[in-house]
Amino acid sequence: MKIDSPQHICNLFSFFHDGVVAYVVHEGSDLLLEIEIQYLAERIESSYKKFLVRLSQIQDILFKTWPNDPKSDPKVLRSIEIIFKPELEILASNSQEGQIQVTCNQSSPEFDYCGGELYFQAAYAEVADEAGRYYSIDELGSLCKSYWDEWSTRNVI
Repeated sequence: MKIDSPQHICNLFSFFHDGVVAYVVHEGSDLLLEIEIQYLAERIESSYKKFLVRLSQIQDILFKTWPNDPKSDPKVLRSIEIIFKPELEILASNSQEGQIQVTCNQSSPEFDYCGGELYFQAAYAEVADEAGRYYSIDELGSLCKSYWDEWSTRNVI
C-alpha cells in the first residue's frame, strides 16, 4: 500500500517515534530502511521487532548534525552511506512544502555529533512487517494510537 503524500510520510515517521533506523539499503532512487521498534511491531506478532520502510524516488537527502562540541559548527552530510552509518533514533518529524524533516538522536561515541535533522523528499513510502504484510497509513496510525492509549492507561499517576 503506497503512502504517497508528504504529510502522510511525515506522519509515518511520527508513528515510529523512539524507533531506530538500524539498517539501510540504497537501491537506485529508493531507500529501504529497517526500523527497529519493538513496542509497535510486537502488537502485530509477539516475536516481531521491526518494520521495513521503502522510500521511493528519494531526492534532496541530507543530514544536518548537532555537534557534541557546542563550539563546533554543524555539518551537512549528503552521502547516504555516511548519513546512515550510525543508527539513528527517530524523535519527531515535520513536513513543509513537500520536504520531510526527521529529527534524530545518535548515541555512538564514534561520531562527533549526537543527532540532527534528516531532510528528504520521496514520491511515496511503503511499510511492511517482518512477514511481508503491507500497511496503510490509517492502519499504522491505529496501531500507534492503541499503543499510546494503553500506555497512558498503565501510567496514570
